[in-house]
Amino acid sequence: MLESHPEQLVHAFLMGSKQSRSGQRRLELLNKIASLGSLSAAAKACGLSYKGAWQAIEAMNLAAEKPLVTAQKGGSGGGGMVLTPAGQALLSAYQLFNEQMQHWMRDLENLSPGVLSQLEIMRKVSMKTSARNLFHGSVIKITKGPVNCEVVLVIGEHREIVAQITPDSAERLGLEIGSDAFALIKASWVILSEDIQGKFKTSARNMFCGEVLAIETGAVNSDVTFDIGGGQKMSAVVTNQSIDNLELVEGKRCCALVKASHVLLAIAD
Repeated sequence: MLESHPEQLVHAFLMGSKQSRSGQRRLELLNKIASLGSLSAAAKACGLSYKGAWQAIEAMNLAAEKPLVTAQKGGSGGGGMVLTPAGQALLSAYQLFNEQMQHWMRDLENLSPGVLSQLEIMRKVSMKTSARNLFHGSVIKITKGPVNCEVVLVIGEHREIVAQITPDSAERLGLEIGSDAFALIKASWVILSEDIQGKFKTSARNMFCGEVLAIETGAVNSDVTFDIGGGQKMSAVVTNQSIDNLELVEGKRCCALVKASHVLLAIAD
């Protein structure tokens, strides 16, 4: 994934929460508005819906605290949209940043070959979240519906996570096939069971089975950590009574069931 878009990792590393793949698309929207003079044409060129483009403009205006785009009335085409001075200044800064970043990346790689390959790791270790379970992956499938979208992430060899989000959320995150994304699952949303793999079916879209590595027992609940393979672990918080019912101990196998609607998606924004 790094080889396909190292510049996006540089953006994310240098600008943190202010830049991402979706953030670049917003700024590219300004670029297309400047060259095409139309929001609908700019949205199409950027792969956004007209509604999504409007939402992006509103979000940028709010963040910039000054209008970046203004409607232009009249003319043979019946009017259109142009950048305000604030929008043009932002676009110029973005274009200069991109130009200088390309020079910097080439110089950096010449100074220390392979250094850009470390950016992916830097991004992962710098991300903070309250969710105990965090998995990084790539979007391999998006099934769109009128109410919900089903997004499938591959998080390792032969391992997938299915998430169910709204179409607005998918558009706001800028998700598409090949997008990098993080799947977050709260430990309290994980349902544990005995090792049921292959025994019977369940309505939960996500099932992870593995060996219990540790059990930390509290007054009411226990924190269970288990190996799900591929060097990845998962945590679940369940009641002590559930631990007794399942007869869970370190070294025993169990399965985690997670509803698709309980998987949160995030991008390095």
